[in-house]
Amino acid sequence: MKTHAYLPVIREICTDTHCNVDQIYDKLKEAHPKVGRSTVYRNVEEMTKEGILTKISGLGEKAIYELTKWNHIHLIDTETWEIMDIDMDKIEIPGLPKNFKLEFSDIKLFGKF
Repeated sequence: MKTHAYLPVIREICTDTHCNVDQIYDKLKEAHPKVGRSTVYRNVEEMTKEGILTKISGLGEKAIYELTKWNHIHLIDTETWEIMDIDMDKIEIPGLPKNFKLEFSDIKLFGKF
């Protein structure tokens, strides 16, 4: 991906939080008032392809993005849609073969906090 002026700001926005593109756009616009929504969509899509951001689908109408950091699962509150990350290294999955090395997961658990 070509270096872009917005990349560091988008990384900062998505650090330790879960945002949809509209939320990223709103925060980015505070620092860069002339930025266009389509520019943000293109940057987020490129950052996702490059593995910088992770796209979380299946949480309603809009996908959620986060800075890719470690292998974790998402606990999602069905009333508030708050998302909590749980490190996969702290989760024991019974029945997995001992020689199975988990590379990545896409696990979402829905409930109420």
